[in-house]
Amino acid sequence: MEPTKTLWMLDIVRDKCGELIPIYAVDQTEAWIEAQCWAIRNEMPLPETATLIHFPNGFTIFRRTIPGTLKGEIDAQSSTDPGT
Repeated sequence: MEPTKTLWMLDIVRDKCGELIPIYAVDQTEAWIEAQCWAIRNEMPLPETATLIHFPNGFTIFRRTIPGTLKGEIDAQSSTDPGT
């Protein structure tokens, strides 16, 4: 029987923004190997500050979108809204 892989999230900062990359692995060692493979496929070095977060039971997303609006959306709304 094959060991069960669980969810690990690779947490990196790229271009001053945080990024989470899902990785499925049996244990932390395999997760780091997969993280290195991901970095090679994306032609980037794996940052020294990269961390792995283990989610053995997965996780649930309660919101599909982040609350608030982007500046571009506000500009687009104000240009189409006759009341402004």
